[in-house]
Amino acid sequence: MNKLTKVGLTALAGSLAAVAGAQAGSLSVGGGSNITWHKASSNASSATQSLTGNPLGWQNNLTFTGTGELDNGISWTANAYHSDAAVLTSSNISFDLAGAGSLLVDNGAGGAGLDALDDKTPSAWEEAYDIGFDSGLVTVTGIHGSASLTYTLPADMLPLGAVVRLAWTPRADGGGLQADKGSSATSTSMKEGRDITIEMAPVDGLSVFAGYSERENVSSSAGGGGDLLQGAYGFTYTMGPVSVGAAKSYINNDDGATVTVNYYENENWSVAFNVNDNLSVSYAEWESEEHMGTTGGQTLEVDSIQIAYNMGGATLQIGETDGSETRYAAGASNSVRTIQLSLAF
Repeated sequence: MNKLTKVGLTALAGSLAAVAGAQAGSLSVGGGSNITWHKASSNASSATQSLTGNPLGWQNNLTFTGTGELDNGISWTANAYHSDAAVLTSSNISFDLAGAGSLLVDNGAGGAGLDALDDKTPSAWEEAYDIGFDSGLVTVTGIHGSASLTYTLPADMLPLGAVVRLAWTPRADGGGLQADKGSSATSTSMKEGRDITIEMAPVDGLSVFAGYSERENVSSSAGGGGDLLQGAYGFTYTMGPVSVGAAKSYINNDDGATVTVNYYENENWSVAFNVNDNLSVSYAEWESEEHMGTTGGQTLEVDSIQIAYNMGGATLQIGETDGSETRYAAGASNSVRTIQLSLAF
């Protein structure tokens, strides 16, 4: 990791006069490169067809992290995430409130609110549906993607190592990455959003979690429609080299207007095994059932086997994923094999 230190802030007089008393912080740069080989197929038109052109893929990632501390003991960390071509993809700033909890200001980086619980079950690499697999799976997101505030209660405030987070956005429109002094486009269908999550460790090795999200006015129909409600709960348990986990989630889709799917009900589980300090393997299954406004509905299923081998500054990851009723289409199936070499710097 390259370390860059900011010096001479006082030389920037004028616009920085308001922070002349603050201590200069530091800026670090980290990131990595991913090289992938991706092979996918589908049973489109009742015959297996390859969906892959050139299977080679590439991605560079850079994260700029700034840190500092205020006179009252409050410290802050700011992250700016860049992808290929130096495009800013998201950012956030977190404040450690000196024993009074912490505050996260998120600008689309993700992991805020209920999005942090979309899949906490163990894996050797990624979620079963997130290694280049076009499943169309609908899962919990909460206020994810919208500029938001998340307050985390102090760590010693509740028993059993409980961590409670309260997230809020004034406009749950997914409009992150707003410009300085800017705002997202006006939306008549998305208003305020609120999430609450809790994680606790009642015994060694066991973690349990639950969360709930409510987003107001998700319909432009007369009367404004109903709220978009989402929830999730589950557990993970680690004993030596073995970790297991299971979860359930619910996504309400009935907004007071005429909809095809009223809600989605998901179940998933996984098991991961650390063979040694370098090698790990995992197996995961997902099942997502759509509940229709009238009758019918499909049950999407995904299963994934993954392997990861760490070689110091590089990690080799392999995933084999299969799905049925993908995108909730009757008879549809997909399969994906992805190999990735991740280089960290």
